[in-house]
Amino acid sequence: MSLAPSAFADRTLEAAGVGGWEMDIATGTLRWSSVTFRIHEVEPPHTPPLSEALDFYPPEARPLVADAVAQAIAHGTPWDLELPFITARGRHIWVRACGRAERDGDRTIKLVGAFEDITARHELAQRAERLSVVARQMTNGVIITDAQGLTEWVNDAFCRLTGFTLDEMRGHKPGHLLQGPETDPATSATMRARLARGEGFEVEIVNYTKQREAYWMAITCTPLQDASGALTGFIAVESDITARHRAEQEVQRLLAEQQRAEALLRDVLEALPSAVSAYDPDLRLILTNSAYAAMFPLAAPFAQPGTPLEALLRQAAQAGQYPEAGDSPGERDAWVAARLARHKVPSPAHTLALPEGRFVLASESRSESGNLVCVRMDTTELQQAEAALRIQAEQDPLTHLANRSCLMAALEQQLAPAVAGLADAGALLLFDVDHFKQINDTLGHDVGDAVLIEVGARLRARARTNDVAARLGGDEFAVLLPGLGDEAALAARATGLLSALTQPMQIGGRQLDITISAGVTRYPADAADALTLMKNADLALYEAKRQGRARWSAFRPEQAVELARHTRIATALRAALGQGGIQVALQPKRLLRGGHAGFEALARWHDGTHWVPPAAFIPVAEATGLITPLGTAVLDAALARVRALRDLGHSPGRVAVNVTGPQLLHADFVTDITALLFRHGLSPADLELEITETVLIGRAAEQIEKTLRALRALGVALALDDFGTGFASLAHLSRLPIDRLKIDRSFVAEIGQGGRGGVIARTVVGLARSLGMESVAEGVETDEQLAFLREEGCDAAQGYLFSRPLLSLEEACAYLRTATEAAAGRLVRLRGA
Repeated sequence: MSLAPSAFADRTLEAAGVGGWEMDIATGTLRWSSVTFRIHEVEPPHTPPLSEALDFYPPEARPLVADAVAQAIAHGTPWDLELPFITARGRHIWVRACGRAERDGDRTIKLVGAFEDITARHELAQRAERLSVVARQMTNGVIITDAQGLTEWVNDAFCRLTGFTLDEMRGHKPGHLLQGPETDPATSATMRARLARGEGFEVEIVNYTKQREAYWMAITCTPLQDASGALTGFIAVESDITARHRAEQEVQRLLAEQQRAEALLRDVLEALPSAVSAYDPDLRLILTNSAYAAMFPLAAPFAQPGTPLEALLRQAAQAGQYPEAGDSPGERDAWVAARLARHKVPSPAHTLALPEGRFVLASESRSESGNLVCVRMDTTELQQAEAALRIQAEQDPLTHLANRSCLMAALEQQLAPAVAGLADAGALLLFDVDHFKQINDTLGHDVGDAVLIEVGARLRARARTNDVAARLGGDEFAVLLPGLGDEAALAARATGLLSALTQPMQIGGRQLDITISAGVTRYPADAADALTLMKNADLALYEAKRQGRARWSAFRPEQAVELARHTRIATALRAALGQGGIQVALQPKRLLRGGHAGFEALARWHDGTHWVPPAAFIPVAEATGLITPLGTAVLDAALARVRALRDLGHSPGRVAVNVTGPQLLHADFVTDITALLFRHGLSPADLELEITETVLIGRAAEQIEKTLRALRALGVALALDDFGTGFASLAHLSRLPIDRLKIDRSFVAEIGQGGRGGVIARTVVGLARSLGMESVAEGVETDEQLAFLREEGCDAAQGYLFSRPLLSLEEACAYLRTATEAAAGRLVRLRGA
């Protein structure tokens, strides 16, 4: 049988669990369907009026329903609301109330609608919303996929972690975007297989961010199923474990390093020549090395890990490993107790006696963990060597005099009572052999040692019983003279001692004449401590050398002032060299047959307040190693002056510059000369280098000779300065490419004075002529000297008779103009004749 449309609709709504209702506007009556009654939990057929029906809603929902009804009646507006509801039995549920108006023209005549219990659906939506909020707030990443593994949703934490947005992930398999080169292929394959079977998994894998930065991730993936058990997707929770993984890697690295360190420690322990044993905080043996067994063969059989130190010591003592432990049980007990006490509080290193006259140096230390480490080093050979050294500790091995340490100890011993007025005053004499280096260089070190031995023998033979004669090192000697505080007695002693020491020596079949320079200082008058006394004696020795050597000099307090002055000069000179403060004066040289012969460049230095004499700063430069930069500065300034004179139209001739041994020994000296000439636009023929005879003596002579030959091949002229005052031999003159011999001013000064200077000057001139060299006289100041030199055939001369050194460029220009005018006048006279 067929149903009426309204009946069919009611049956359909009932089957769907939806109630229906209608309200006649004119009568205000309501009609409910059976489902509507059931939702209200009201027994039909009673239908409440609208006002009572509204009471089923809680107070906060009633205005919404009343307003919806009013709008529908007034304007025909439909409504669809989800609202809280209270049934007749007091149950709180959620309902969906829908309604619409049936109108006749512009007038509403009926309201009809549907009524549905949506409590289950609402609670499900609430749970879903809460889960969504939880998922969004999680610090772990969450990703939901469909059954095929395509991404449907990710939370904010996932986006922050990976850098991908939901839109970028949606529709993609996560692995396609997140995996990279360091991802383990096996782990990735396992994940794909489990997903294909609809199974979950837990893995740790390397993923990559959108910026392709690798990170470690722990993933827990769970399949999702519907009510029928069918797979609908997967939900995965991801935790960033990069920090943990790195920490684990660091732990593994540290463990590996620890294992390597332990292996290395074992290797080191086995390689050590010292015996090593280690004990735990309870003094039980942990380990020993191979050297332990070799050093303690009687104790080694008892040295097993875990053995108490007390038992090990007792058994080793009984076996005779430690002679000092004694023979009786009581003595050994006392020794063991003492050793245990020492081990409990490790003491400084100490020596242990072993059998057969052997000795070991023992040391113990406690680690922070409380372990005791004992190290034993065999010092038998060292002990024997120290015994031998003690025998020789106070003796110089060459001369068998006292050595420096012995002298210093004796000084301290003598000074203390003398300063306190409990002993007589005394003196210290310090001396060395003059020009001892030349003896070594020319005659050999064997001869030099023989000289030192002879000096030591003479000194020992003339020393009084209470004197202390010592060799301090090299050719330096000292004599401590107790009781010689009187100046007159000290002077007599010093003079007599030097006289005895400098008597001719017969060494290796030849007679040697040596001289000695000495410095003397008194105590406690000059100093109250050994170091100051030695310094005073050294200052006095320096003064003796400065005065010409072969003498002794007494310490004067002002010598300390002179030393300070020496230091100030050195400091200021070093600054001047760095700032280009060195100048040159040009000393003219004249040809004795007439005409200008060039200049000699002389170093000049103004320290800001006055001109410092060359005799004051050149020795300082030699003593402090500044002579090479000083020589370079003079060369540069001399060539610059010649260039300036050339640029002003003058012909200055060749400029001569003194060079020293250290300069000639410099590996780049010839190259530096070439560079200086090139910089100033001059040729090698414009330069002459003057060397003294002393640079030709010694073991470096061969190297200097090679340098001189290279300079001569370059075209630089060479002159031997101060000839006759040094040790150059005819062999040097015949072998070296010398162009000129310069007669020292000391010989020129004696011309006409009855001395031998004239004879020496005549000899030098003749020697130069016979060797094909030129001769140049220095320091010519009188007409008599000039006449003599002309008569002997000397080629050139320089000195105040012709001109003082010319400091300024203007003075040099004026001198050259005068020389040129004189030469022109002489030429006119010659042509007229």
